Amino acid sequence: MERAELQRIVAANDWVWEKWWPALRALSPEQAGRAVGGSFPSVYATTLHLVAAEWAWLERLLGRSPEAWPGPDWAPDLARLEARWREVAGQRRAYFEQAEPLARVAYRPFTGSPSESRVWEIAVHFTTHTHFHRGQLAGQFRLLGLEPPSAHPIAFFRL
Repeated sequence: MERAELQRIVAANDWVWEKWWPALRALSPEQAGRAVGGSFPSVYATTLHLVAAEWAWLERLLGRSPEAWPGPDWAPDLARLEARWREVAGQRRAYFEQAEPLARVAYRPFTGSPSESRVWEIAVHFTTHTHFHRGQLAGQFRLLGLEPPSAHPIAFFRL
């Protein structure tokens, strides 16, 4: 995989996020926090997991393996969560401008033994992880009686 292709995969992930943030911002605090089910109980909890996971993988790429997931104090509401995501996305873009897709990154998962993955493998993992849970967000929106955004990476690639 070439660096430009890797950057495009990450850019598609960020493009889909940009389609989701307006819908997330439109939720009331009650809607965001309402337990509706899924892997995580609420839209806020699911979104926190997504942003925290992207942060954790960026930290690992930068050689700083975090020891634990950030909790709700890290971003107590969707507005702060979006700000956190924007910080992560900006740092990540800078990282991928120089990243060597085949380089190996050593890190320690939250559970288990130290591990090592190639940069491109990490990018594919965190983007597919995010997209998987975005599907759950869509279901949570529907359980709240709302229409979720319809945004998929393929639409970005068609631009």
